[in-house]
Amino acid sequence: MLYDIILSRKDDKYIARAKEWPEVAVIEKSRAAAIDQLKIQLLDYLTNKVEVVQVNIQLPTQPSNPWLDKFGWFQNDPTFDDLQAEIATYRQAIDQEIGYPTE
Repeated sequence: MLYDIILSRKDDKYIARAKEWPEVAVIEKSRAAAIDQLKIQLLDYLTNKVEVVQVNIQLPTQPSNPWLDKFGWFQNDPTFDDLQAEIATYRQAIDQEIGYPTE
């Protein structure tokens, strides 16, 4: 299995950390030693100190977007276009008040 290692250097020493497991970290004198030691520490951590469990979580059956169930409500409303025009006029007035550039 591939794991990402975050490797940094400080005061002539190499610090290696497992990206997914930040509590697994080593400090060594060489880059290669830091990587090798981190592999050993990570294997020990994953096999002896923690348990990795996969779980299945049921998501709610409602749509992810709460507005989707409202889609189409105004399709036969004869005043909808008037409402849209009023909203556009209001937005333009607000834009002018705050100095927002208009087209």
